[in-house]
Amino acid sequence: MTRRSSRRSSAAPRRSSRSSATGRVGMVERFRSVVGIPLHLALIALLVTVLLGLQLAYALDTGTSSRVRTGSTSIDGPAGPGKNQAGRPVVTESTLGPEVQRLIDSGTILQMVSFDATRCLREQGIPDSVLIMEEVAWGIEETPGWLLVHGPTDRETLRSAGGTVSATVVLPQCGASEQGEPTDNLLWTGQVMVGSV
Repeated sequence: MTRRSSRRSSAAPRRSSRSSATGRVGMVERFRSVVGIPLHLALIALLVTVLLGLQLAYALDTGTSSRVRTGSTSIDGPAGPGKNQAGRPVVTESTLGPEVQRLIDSGTILQMVSFDATRCLREQGIPDSVLIMEEVAWGIEETPGWLLVHGPTDRETLRSAGGTVSATVVLPQCGASEQGEPTDNLLWTGQVMVGSV
């Protein structure tokens, strides 16, 4: 009787080792697939996704850079994007509002040099005083001119409260001679909404 019991006890560990080995194989098989997809296919899909992402990021960066080079919004810095070779902002009717806002926000005033802005506004029949002005290149042709921001309010009130301000773009010879019609020197005039600083 003693012999039989020893045989039974020696057989029991063999069964447990077999079941643990089978369990390990099952776990390895489970780790070799991700949500039912074989692991090597999941890794290939992940690699393809990363490569496509990098390629799209490069294409987006290249497309954005080329658009910035040809854009016409004013950005600080000589000969930067939005400025011509002379360093003047290239302003169009669609970018006039942001440029006026930038001028109001910066608060810088250029010296009039040889250009008499007050006389130019009088020539155009505008009674306002000049708040701020800037030498610009106007339109696609990049016509040299002056952007005059004017209105009945002062610059500090406009900076703190915002509101509507008048803007006029004129040729450099505006107000310099009595010859010709005043409208010959006018490139654009209108009103622009600006926000407070």
